Amino acid sequence: MTEEHDLKATISRGNLKPVYLLVGNDPYLTKHYANLIAKKAVPQNPDFNLFIMQENCTLQDIYDRYFQFSFTGERICVLASNFDFDSCPIALFKELTALVDAPHDNNVLVLYYDVLQINTKKSDRFKKLAKAVEKGGGVVCELNHKTESELSKLLCSSAAKRLRKLDANTAKYMISVCSNDLNILINELEKLCNYTKDDEIINYVTVDKICVKTVEASVYDISRYMLMGKAEKVYYSLNSLLASGISPAEIHALISSAYVDIFRVKAAIDAGKKPESIAADFGYPANRMFVLNNAARDGRKLSQNQISAILDEILKTDAAVKSSTKISGNGAAIALETLIAKILKIAAGGL
Repeated sequence: MTEEHDLKATISRGNLKPVYLLVGNDPYLTKHYANLIAKKAVPQNPDFNLFIMQENCTLQDIYDRYFQFSFTGERICVLASNFDFDSCPIALFKELTALVDAPHDNNVLVLYYDVLQINTKKSDRFKKLAKAVEKGGGVVCELNHKTESELSKLLCSSAAKRLRKLDANTAKYMISVCSNDLNILINELEKLCNYTKDDEIINYVTVDKICVKTVEASVYDISRYMLMGKAEKVYYSLNSLLASGISPAEIHALISSAYVDIFRVKAAIDAGKKPESIAADFGYPANRMFVLNNAARDGRKLSQNQISAILDEILKTDAAVKSSTKISGNGAAIALETLIAKILKIAAGGL
């Protein structure tokens, strides 16, 4: 398996391979590198020598384009997105492995996945295909979400290129409320840069005003407002989420997750540990460390008794928020509102 920095270096040098298999959980990166390879492979005459194949294409379509005669005498590049080798008939899969095992001498084939998710650890077909690609002299690269630090640097440098000022802390806040998906972050940064002027500072207020928050981030705001005793903001945010079609059950699950994070961090800190140790113990990925850092900050004023009481109330309302038939058909929302009232009371010191 080739690392991202090695993939980037070989592309920039023009040392292209006959086949590329690009997978991973970051769709922006897989598509980005597929396009980089295409531009390097076909710097001229893309109308004649670059073929973009959609996910509904057949293997025969890919084969015909890849081994097609070039009328200009230049290299041909085929970009094939999301070809479902995991679900196709076994005979077709064998044909695919045979193709990448004995690729074209000059042309370039890029199999990339920006929609279809491939489980590289559990998929036997992926392992066989990857082995065949590498045997044929090709490259296999798994492109996953970058860490918070890497994303922060990328956002800051991208803002600077647009003559905007974005510091690391604001960039990390933007990641925490928007997403760790590069597609989303780049779109949100573009909106921020269009809204602000040259040399203007992009701050927390601007991010809150312009960026679209994830449901998780919006529910996190509700959890934080409850701890701060800001009931008006809590119910305003809750009503906005419910009005947008988010189910009470989903909101309840995210509130539960937020307070479980606080419980874990609080217990670890009381035991003399750091949030990083919790990340390892409970399998938090590196790019989700901000969740634990936020939990450490938000849970600072809560006692273990308060956290336990909150978790107990969350557990008691679990069944009710999953019901939509009780109390005149609006039982789930009412149960959620009642839970929030109880958490507000507990956070204020009323056990």
